[in-house]
Amino acid sequence: MTLLYRTARDVARLAFKLAGRTRVIGYRNLPLEGGVVVACNHVSYLDPPLVGSTILRECTFMARHDLWDRPWMGKLISRLNAFPVRRNTADRASIREAVGILNRGLVLVLFPEGTRSPDGLLQDPQPGVAMIVQKAGVPVIPTAVIGPEKMLPVGSHLPRVARLTVAFGSPVVFGRDAGREQILDTIMDGIAALLKEHRPEMPTGRESRSSVG
Repeated sequence: MTLLYRTARDVARLAFKLAGRTRVIGYRNLPLEGGVVVACNHVSYLDPPLVGSTILRECTFMARHDLWDRPWMGKLISRLNAFPVRRNTADRASIREAVGILNRGLVLVLFPEGTRSPDGLLQDPQPGVAMIVQKAGVPVIPTAVIGPEKMLPVGSHLPRVARLTVAFGSPVVFGRDAGREQILDTIMDGIAALLKEHRPEMPTGRESRSSVG
């Protein structure tokens, strides 16, 4: 873990604690070692630093490729363990990098929806997530963030005070015969269950899917 990463993580944790009174639930569900995928809903630009700052282990992050269009931004987030992925495609280079990261026993934080939700409802997941899980064979921790959409909503540039929650679900391990659709549905249903438990006043966007079949 580099000094820059450790410093950025600790500063972010303090800032979120002061501005958001961050509540962390289920942290013990995270393995102490070994590769693991932390799969989280996506509601704000604050989601990656929020999730990363709550995890004591060093994390890596998948981030949309156009963030590297700004050289200063690309250099900064690369030094903070982010690497690019092209949305809506089977980006094989990023998938290989993700699998390599997990094979080295690191934490990979990713957002299956691929982009921020405009209304807080879960969107359809990107297929590359299932490919990573299939190839790496590591546990997946469904994770829900609640509050970043109020602290820094889509379209806003100035953060505001808001209560924050990060809820880590129980690890899910998929067998070798698990299909990609099964993997994606299980992950998204796990996130939806956490949202339903800790944000009961709002639908998750998965209710209709759960009621079918």
